[in-house]
Amino acid sequence: MKPSVPIKRLMVLLALALLMSGSPGIAADPATPFDALTYYDRAVKRAKAGDHKRAIEDFTQVLRMTPNDAEAYYHRGVSKGKSGDPHGAIDDFTRALAISPKLAEAYYDRALTKRKLGDLQGALADFSQALTMRPKLAEAYHDRGVVKEKLGDLKGGVEDFTRALALNPKLAHTYYKRGLAKQKLGDVAGAQEDLTQALTINPDLAETFYTRGLYKRNLGDLHGALEDFTQALTINPDLAEAYYDRGLAKRTLGDATGAQDDAARALAISPKLASVYHARGVNKRKSGDYPGAIENFTQALAMSPTMAETYYERGLAQKKLGDLPEAIQDFTKAIATSPNLADAYYERGLAKWESGDSRGAREDLTQALTLNPNDAVAYNNRGVLRWESGDSLGAIEDYTQSLRINPSHALPHYNRGMNKLQLKDFRGALDDFTQALRLSPNDADYYVGRGKAHLELKNRDAAVADFTQAADLRPKLFDELLETLQEYDRTLTGK
Repeated sequence: MKPSVPIKRLMVLLALALLMSGSPGIAADPATPFDALTYYDRAVKRAKAGDHKRAIEDFTQVLRMTPNDAEAYYHRGVSKGKSGDPHGAIDDFTRALAISPKLAEAYYDRALTKRKLGDLQGALADFSQALTMRPKLAEAYHDRGVVKEKLGDLKGGVEDFTRALALNPKLAHTYYKRGLAKQKLGDVAGAQEDLTQALTINPDLAETFYTRGLYKRNLGDLHGALEDFTQALTINPDLAEAYYDRGLAKRTLGDATGAQDDAARALAISPKLASVYHARGVNKRKSGDYPGAIENFTQALAMSPTMAETYYERGLAQKKLGDLPEAIQDFTKAIATSPNLADAYYERGLAKWESGDSRGAREDLTQALTLNPNDAVAYNNRGVLRWESGDSLGAIEDYTQSLRINPSHALPHYNRGMNKLQLKDFRGALDDFTQALRLSPNDADYYVGRGKAHLELKNRDAAVADFTQAADLRPKLFDELLETLQEYDRTLTGK
């Protein structure tokens, strides 16, 4: 917002100045409102010139003389924000709003600052408040749409971008952002249309050409993708990702030499480009976009095939998609590259377990524990594997070790209790189930286990109480538990 002196405030200050000029023998007092106007004007000029440090000093002088000047607080907040003091900026915007609650610009700039600091909910509220007062502020709709998208409300983001464009159809960056949101919603055609419209308005957007090239490539239009990547590089010859992705398109089209050249250019510009793709892959995996994660990890590995963590991360994504053979292969490559990567042994063990290779799973979990003997979860899981193989005593040892490392974990207590039941250590089993319930009082399985221990100890009433609690938590257990009680009663009566 362009700094300006409020009209009402200016009229008052000028009137005071005229009165003073008509009083002979009276010198201008530095503390008079006229002097405040001088400071204010100079602060505005300094802010316009980019000298925000001295602008802040002048606005502070104004506020010493006129402490209820909302505009001075607002503009000092803007200068603080541009000087790298976002918290001070928010404080000044808040003070301005306390004096002038309808100052839409203060809400808007406070929202921008909160977004920068990661306070997305606070930014959302401030953008909405600004729009209540200034419903035709297109940029505020755009910025609120960005926040909604970051909060996962893609449809809400598209709606706000659309409102912004209705108010100002020349906002190229809004078409770009709406295109990204549409693509995430599965509207690939609509996404391409928006990116094309953004480029019609501003044909110098290298990132937009690059993104549209990615969409075209994913739709199988390799020649169109190639053109867009090339256009992006014409605008920005340092866009390493565009070289890399153009190289992939060339390779698919049979131009192996061109692909190799582009890959070399990408790495020459950005030697750490593989790490960028790795980081993107991690973000996509954590957000649940497993195919997108795999694509990024694969690109990273094509540039740097010795990144053990990338093989490991791709294995995690493959495992989430249920592709256990590919996951095991990636964990194996990670181990070959980095033999001391305990997590890779652990995850490969779990994948082997799911594939039915219990022996291989035990071996991998054992190796993981050799490398990281403080992994309580690995001890618990190896305990389950030992139990399944008939090694109940070994299983109990693992559950006990798990609890030494993490005494607040309920599951090893439950698992050890089940083993003790099998070994007819009913008192020990009862103690473990009770400990599990102390740590996790809403788990139906734990109540079932303790109820069975009570039955073995001839304490039917306590068993009924535990079975009732279990059935309340999980009603589908009712018939099974009723049959267990009836079988117990038949055993007692000999019928």
